[in-house]
Amino acid sequence: MACFTISGQNIDNLKFKNTKDSLTSVLLSEYDFYNSKRFKIKQKLDSIRLEKQIELITQIEGQWEYIKGACPDCIISKDEKKIKRFIKITRKDIIFYQDAISENNIIAKEQLRFSDYMDSFSGLTSIVYSDKRVWNFTIDTTQNYLSTSYIGNEKKDHISTVVSGNYTHYYKRIN
Repeated sequence: MACFTISGQNIDNLKFKNTKDSLTSVLLSEYDFYNSKRFKIKQKLDSIRLEKQIELITQIEGQWEYIKGACPDCIISKDEKKIKRFIKITRKDIIFYQDAISENNIIAKEQLRFSDYMDSFSGLTSIVYSDKRVWNFTIDTTQNYLSTSYIGNEKKDHISTVVSGNYTHYYKRIN
């Protein structure tokens, strides 16, 4: 088990909110999600999905400094650990920066787009990047730390889940 300390805060002690809402689990099993023909259930799911997505955007909007990455199956180079990275999340975009948050230091920009699919590892708020990689964004209960976890790739009609090489990035809110 990895244990990281962030400015006196142990990552293992942070309480991140679950991406799968318990209300969703009660309303709809995974089987029902994929196979239901009932319009009311799908309509209710769409309503809950939109509500949860808006809630997540509101919570994660802001500027974040990269703290640490974790991947049990990966080798992280020493040079990668030294690079200062930041993300800025708006209602429409996720902007990635290196060294500092400025127009000159943008290294990537992703449109904030949620997946339409749900499986055992994703929830109603899984975010899809332009290269089809699917990420779960969760925020701790203090709303000062953000966790982004790679869970798989979005395909034509589902999310293919990665079972090895899953990585998580931890960020601290700076604004």
